[in-house]
Amino acid sequence: MKQNWKLKIMKFMHGRYGHFDALGKLLIIVALLSLLISGPFRWLAYVLIVVAYYRFFSKRIYVRANENKKYLVVQNKVTHFFKQQKEKFQQRKTHVYFRCPECKQQLRAPKGKGKIKVTCSQCHHQFIKKV
Repeated sequence: MKQNWKLKIMKFMHGRYGHFDALGKLLIIVALLSLLISGPFRWLAYVLIVVAYYRFFSKRIYVRANENKKYLVVQNKVTHFFKQQKEKFQQRKTHVYFRCPECKQQLRAPKGKGKIKVTCSQCHHQFIKKV
């Protein structure tokens, strides 16, 4: 009996996306949070759960994988931005951050050196900066 159900489920899932990736997990988490908030966001929770399960049972595997890949690119950009801000905050007492006047590349120099000649690593523009 148990084997019969297992085979039916395997046959049903054959050719389907069939796993909760990072985007699916985000959809479920946001849905649960909107259910906890309740009020006007309750309908959003139901929509997100339907979308998450639609993605899970979809037969368009490559489309779902590309959606997840695009989400991961955005997630990595956001994560990188916050890591960079954390690093700047941790080094605020020892380093000064500033931008190149030509290409706007962010540069870093040690504090307390007075006037220094800075060469941009991207455009090789040289300028004087007081740090």
